[in-house]
Amino acid sequence: MIKRLKKLKNFIFILLLTIVSSASLYAESNKTLFRGNGAEPDTLDPHLASGSWEGNVINDLFIGLYTKNEYGEPVNGSAIDYKKSTDGIVYNFYLREDHFWSDGINVTAHDYVEGFRRVMNPNTASQYASLLYLIKNAKEVNTGKLSVNSLGVRAINDYELEIVLNYPAPYLIELLTHYTTYPVPRHILNKFGKEWIKPKNIETNGPYKLFNWRPHDNIHLKRNSFFYDNENVWFNEVIFYPIDDNEAALRKFRAGELDTNNGYPENKSQWLKKNMPKNIKHDNIRVISYLVFNSEKIPFNDKEIRKAVSLSIDRDVIVNKIRNFNETIAWSLVPKGIANYEFSNIIKEENLSQDERYNIAKDILSNKGYSKNNPLKFTLKYRSGGDQKKHMVAIQSMLSKANISVNLEASEPKVLYNYLRTGDFQVGDAGWIADYNDASNFLFLFETSSSGLNYGKYSNKIFDNLMSKAKNEIDISERAKILKQAEILLMNDMPLAPILFGISRHLVQEDIEGWIENPSSFHASRYLRRR
Repeated sequence: MIKRLKKLKNFIFILLLTIVSSASLYAESNKTLFRGNGAEPDTLDPHLASGSWEGNVINDLFIGLYTKNEYGEPVNGSAIDYKKSTDGIVYNFYLREDHFWSDGINVTAHDYVEGFRRVMNPNTASQYASLLYLIKNAKEVNTGKLSVNSLGVRAINDYELEIVLNYPAPYLIELLTHYTTYPVPRHILNKFGKEWIKPKNIETNGPYKLFNWRPHDNIHLKRNSFFYDNENVWFNEVIFYPIDDNEAALRKFRAGELDTNNGYPENKSQWLKKNMPKNIKHDNIRVISYLVFNSEKIPFNDKEIRKAVSLSIDRDVIVNKIRNFNETIAWSLVPKGIANYEFSNIIKEENLSQDERYNIAKDILSNKGYSKNNPLKFTLKYRSGGDQKKHMVAIQSMLSKANISVNLEASEPKVLYNYLRTGDFQVGDAGWIADYNDASNFLFLFETSSSGLNYGKYSNKIFDNLMSKAKNEIDISERAKILKQAEILLMNDMPLAPILFGISRHLVQEDIEGWIENPSSFHASRYLRRR
């Protein structure tokens, strides 16, 4: 009898232990956010990254002078206030003193100075460096003409940072939410050099810190207890999965393995609207999808050839029949909804039928010696994953009607963008999401000085001069007119074939709160919680 009682007690103890353990595991899982992130990041270094899939993770790890709230609006980050000179050239930012790196070391103005200098240092080879050419001496530093100490950024003291600009920039505060402007932990960078970004070395100043990164599997973040707003962060852990197959992502989402996912299959759109309407989210973001031509290589150094290819793309089929997401056909570079700028479609053939456009394209190519028996041939490199293959196959079919033979070559996004940056392509599939709400953030992509972001190496002195003139124009309406002249000139040269102004699509589980649709498509994990 005694033995039986002992066995019963042991059984009850084990049962209780199992229940407690299970409850603990559930609680831990419940406080973990599982996110499908589209593609494998090339880097998590804020000064080397260039993709939105990288930015999603980086914005959980780091924070700048300013950040964005759940509505996608700029709000205070490290900075709690600022003042600027009457001419809009000199800004002084006052930093919070309760801001620490994840090892408890204070974040100071010196960390920001180091960050800005690092981005502009030509040895860093930051793809986004030209985004900050508005800072005094930035271009000269980035091109090796001046030392990094000449950059117009300095620490007045530990908690006051001064930035001197070349010209007034009404969009500066929003620009300072971009990861290119983030600080670096000087004490870690000095100790580990290029290895500072590895999980075992890294220290971060955002809501989370990097715990582990298993390439092509997952990126695991854990809560940063030193973050200044830690008490309002709900999830203890965040796990990002690089799933570039939307069909696979949807299966994982329906199985409850993902809380959110960036994108869903086009062919499931109507089914999702009918069966899972509460799970689909759309952001009307400022974004353009386009094909970019390598203007340095024959035959795309000829703008007439570029025009023929562009006119042969039936945008109506892609936007309204294949995708069908209430997006907008693009006949210009700058989308609607840009502040202080009047939107207009620029390519005059917009009002023609597609058959008429095909005829124009065939005439152009015929004059260049191309025909059905001797078609224009080139390779189109595009992003694998998602629904891109379907779009590219459709474009391939469309172009064949104009005596153009296209070879399709797919690569994962980080590989494709390396091809684009190094000029190893003829025609490339590209896209751009605005970093700040200003027309210049689209137009600057084609300035000669934009190097790594000017994929096709387009160069036009008149265009560059107009962009320079706009930068120095204080009057907002006059500045808009100059930028419009630049856009008209650009679209006449057609170094790109604009296709559509898109939306951002997401899947979100019903028990996730805090996901608010916004034009920045900014959905930081710190703003989310489980119901």
